[in-house]
Amino acid sequence: MAGKRSFGTIRKLKSGKYQVRYRRHGKQLSSGKTFATKADASAHLSTLETDILRGRTVESTAGRIRLGDYARTWLEQRDLRPRTRETYESQLKWILNRFELAALNEITPGDVRAWHGDLVRSALHPNSVSKVYRMLRSILTTAVDDGLLAENPAHIRGAAHESIPERPLLTWEQVAELADAIEPPFSALVWLAASTGLRFGELTGLQPSDLDLSDPAAATVRVQRALSYESGTGTVLGAPKTESAYRTVSIPAPVVHRVVDHMRSFPSEHDVGLVFTSTRGTPLVNGYFAPFWRRARERVGLPDVRFHDLRHLAGTEAASAGASLREVMARMGHSSSLASLRYLKASEQRETEIGDAIARRIAAAAETPAANSPTS
Repeated sequence: MAGKRSFGTIRKLKSGKYQVRYRRHGKQLSSGKTFATKADASAHLSTLETDILRGRTVESTAGRIRLGDYARTWLEQRDLRPRTRETYESQLKWILNRFELAALNEITPGDVRAWHGDLVRSALHPNSVSKVYRMLRSILTTAVDDGLLAENPAHIRGAAHESIPERPLLTWEQVAELADAIEPPFSALVWLAASTGLRFGELTGLQPSDLDLSDPAAATVRVQRALSYESGTGTVLGAPKTESAYRTVSIPAPVVHRVVDHMRSFPSEHDVGLVFTSTRGTPLVNGYFAPFWRRARERVGLPDVRFHDLRHLAGTEAASAGASLREVMARMGHSSSLASLRYLKASEQRETEIGDAIARRIAAAAETPAANSPTS
């Protein structure tokens, strides 16, 4: 004689179909769907019991929250800088275009793959597609943690990966050309960016008290804030990009006198208290600076060089000088080792080039008989 089922019950409805019911947390619940046969209902009930024991299931009503509502709450609960929040809000639009009204538990892996495929075929940059996909995956991962989903339907292999294009590695001769070609108020800005690796907003947020130039052999710059432009607010002096961005960086001696000359020649006007300002003495934002940089790079025949490539040079030079991964991270203000590894890789490539040059010299010397070689 079969034993009595200890978990859940099965009842036949007037329609002739079977419904599964069970109790959890003191409440009578149903599985939310019906079955054509009692055997199918019994099999589902057994699976449901196993999933509950393993913590892999959620209540039938839990995942009915619309993704749009849940995603907005998810974003509101994050402690983000205003500029970062604007970026996230922009990325979220690509998710809501497809899933805003969809219930969390209605989104299937197939839905995510179809949506991702459409993004790939859109005009969105491939790295932006990766960022948007990562946001959806993060939102759904949080929903799993909140007990709203049994598992995350966003698990496309490789979809979160961003490709990092190789950037041109500037030479110091090219830095000098750019610094000479740009308008004088921004010459020291170019040198400081290339030698310290500070980000644009960190450079434009510098105040005179952040610079210690008393001893050129031990000069430093402290990063304590960053200047940014926020829509609807304007220029804002706020916290750096990450906690790791708070740092003190040494300034190479050949650059110190250029910074000193800049501060003497272009003192901060209008009491903004910043080392680098616009030609009008107002805070220097990227939108204002961009035309000056574009003209300078065109004058020296480097039309594709970005200002950020100066930072790339600084990181590579630090690695070439023998800095460890941790030291490169500290100097560049990286919170993750992935970005710093790029500079070490570039440094290894340069080391190979140096080794090849030495090998060519050795080979050339071996082909030339020594003047004092012994004769028989």
